[in-house]
Amino acid sequence: MDGNVRKKQKQVYTFLDEKRVKETLDYLSDLVKETHNSDLIDGLYHLEMTYKSLLKYTVEGFSDPERQQVYNHLIGDIYLLADKVMGALSLRWGQGWLFDARRYLNSLPAEELDSIVENYLIESDKFMVAYTVDTGISFPYQLEKSLDRLFEMIAALPEFYKEREKNIRTVFFGDGFFWPWQSVMVSALTLNLLTTFNRNNLALLFDLCEHSNSQVRLRAFTGLIFVLYKYDSRLPFISGVKERIEKLNDLFSPEMIQTILIQILRTRETEKLTKKMNEEILPEVARIQPNLRRKLDLDNLLGDVFPEDKNPDWEDIFSDSPELMDKLEELSRMQMEGADLFMSTFRMLKNFPFFNEIYHWFLPFYYPNPIVQEALKNESGPFNDSEMLSSMAESGVLCNSDKYSLIMSISQMPAMQKEMMGNMFGSEIEAMKEIQKSDELVDPQKKILYISNQYVQDLYRFFKLHPQRGSFDDPFEWTFDFHNKWFLALLAPEHNLPLKLAEYLFSKNDFEEAAGVYLMEVQKEKVPDVQILQKLAFCYQQIGDYEQALNYYLQAELYGDIQVWNLKKIALCYRYLKNPNKALEYYKLAEQQKPDDLHTQVSIGHCLLELKRYDEALKYYFKVEYLAPDNHRVWRPIAWCCLMEGKLDQAEKYGLKSLEENPTPHDLMNMGHIVWCRARRKEALEWYLKSIRHKDFSLKEFIDAFEADKEVLLKHNVEPSDVPIMLDQLRYYLEENNNAQK
Repeated sequence: MDGNVRKKQKQVYTFLDEKRVKETLDYLSDLVKETHNSDLIDGLYHLEMTYKSLLKYTVEGFSDPERQQVYNHLIGDIYLLADKVMGALSLRWGQGWLFDARRYLNSLPAEELDSIVENYLIESDKFMVAYTVDTGISFPYQLEKSLDRLFEMIAALPEFYKEREKNIRTVFFGDGFFWPWQSVMVSALTLNLLTTFNRNNLALLFDLCEHSNSQVRLRAFTGLIFVLYKYDSRLPFISGVKERIEKLNDLFSPEMIQTILIQILRTRETEKLTKKMNEEILPEVARIQPNLRRKLDLDNLLGDVFPEDKNPDWEDIFSDSPELMDKLEELSRMQMEGADLFMSTFRMLKNFPFFNEIYHWFLPFYYPNPIVQEALKNESGPFNDSEMLSSMAESGVLCNSDKYSLIMSISQMPAMQKEMMGNMFGSEIEAMKEIQKSDELVDPQKKILYISNQYVQDLYRFFKLHPQRGSFDDPFEWTFDFHNKWFLALLAPEHNLPLKLAEYLFSKNDFEEAAGVYLMEVQKEKVPDVQILQKLAFCYQQIGDYEQALNYYLQAELYGDIQVWNLKKIALCYRYLKNPNKALEYYKLAEQQKPDDLHTQVSIGHCLLELKRYDEALKYYFKVEYLAPDNHRVWRPIAWCCLMEGKLDQAEKYGLKSLEENPTPHDLMNMGHIVWCRARRKEALEWYLKSIRHKDFSLKEFIDAFEADKEVLLKHNVEPSDVPIMLDQLRYYLEENNNAQK
């Protein structure tokens, strides 16, 4: 769509969503003139007169029990008029596939539009008859063409449904044989509604949520979630919508609704995963690749001598890169949860002629499948095995779009790679199939959840990768703050979906959004749940709002039993808020509950250090050293406290210990301070030079830190006049060293 039109459209609906009615009418007054449509101009005039009358009666104090109903109806009518105005402007100025198709279809006579649906019904019936005789039949060109035309019409023409209701319902609800193409047309209907709101089309999408085929039904419901999200602000003003949404609770379980919402939320991780694959996983795999074939003995991997059990030596592959092993294990876990791991792999495989037809991006991968059979007609290896292809169709490992990408790429693979990949992929598919069977025995709903997850990924690929994606608003750019949407409260009302979504967001460290939901939960209860208070506080802590975090940690303490964890969090917030006295108070309470908790002991030491009570701090740090002798990081604060207390022997002992493992520039500087206080000026100079030359430090950073520590030196008999001399000596040494290197 033309950028200017899209901007105007967004402004209109923003005004309306915020119930800024006069501003909406004023804005539409300018836009409606651009349409040159007298019906729209007259419609706007009548709506404005109605609204002025409503305002007048309200201000003058007339009592009208139906006023709210009249207002709601008026808002609904303004939305409809805005739709027509923006539709007219989009038709004139919109760019890309969708608007080109809309202009073309609008230019056709009604008879020709009718024939698009009729031709599809005729061609699909012919194919069904031929297919029942021979499942190996090729996909007819005429059927392919009719599918393309029908998809174009349903996706692009806002009024396609009402005028051709009988035939359209036959397309969607006819013989079950046609479920793959019914699924495709659900996507067309979803694209239509995401571009232009239409009540008849919305009603049809609701009807499709009751379809007898699970593929069609799940796609319709998934698409409906996107549509309801987009138009949420207007839904309360549309008669019958509330009842249709509530009816969904009879069709889909609360668990299924929740899972589909999470599947949509999960798409926000896809770009992060793609980046992780491209920047971390694949380069690391490439680095260890020379050892991979030898260590895995790939040449004999498929031989008869290969045992059935997994090779216990496989983990040794990663001895050179243990971080990669951790990352791969994490990716494996995420795959089992349904994360989209394959976007980076398959995004380059969407350039085959197969993907030139938009409807192919939404075609379910089924088997037997004439398109797949045609693509593999010259193949004789494992990829042309009907059992494997059937398993592939049932597998939830790849989304439908990626399965077609894989099939289309097979003919371009070298023979050896094709054979090896076919066997390994077949094994993987079978393994995943067994896992799916096991999951489905435990939970029969699992299978249909694979359907919705794959469909969400198909949609994601279309909106992110299709060359004509600019014609459409990308729903995956939306915030997906479901908890703020009117329609969500109507879905599984006894299940508290917002709280379930908050738990998911919390688990993914999306703390800002999770906080929004937890806050709503806290505010609606007279006695808030302690765990929700704690999670809300933790969210605020993670986003750096320590005052709010402290507020809710204190409330959690008020409403629940005293917990060490909560006490320590209160103390931590006080530390962040620069109140070490209050922090110490709460750490001491935590210490009473768990006297030997190392974290508490360290934290008390830190508070005492911040309060400059160094001798007391030392007692706690020494206790930590005693209880956890392997914790070498405690040496650093011990050295500092000893220095501050003038215990220079101990300070030097622990200062040297701190240098044994990855010393920081501050460790090196502190050693300089210690030896200077012991009158070893030359040695101090050497430590200071090492500090400045540390890879994580600079001369400026050194001088800033040095100035902050100056009073420590003066406290332990360093002459004030010697301090600038030492700094100048350092500058000369650095300058001479730089000149020597040149």
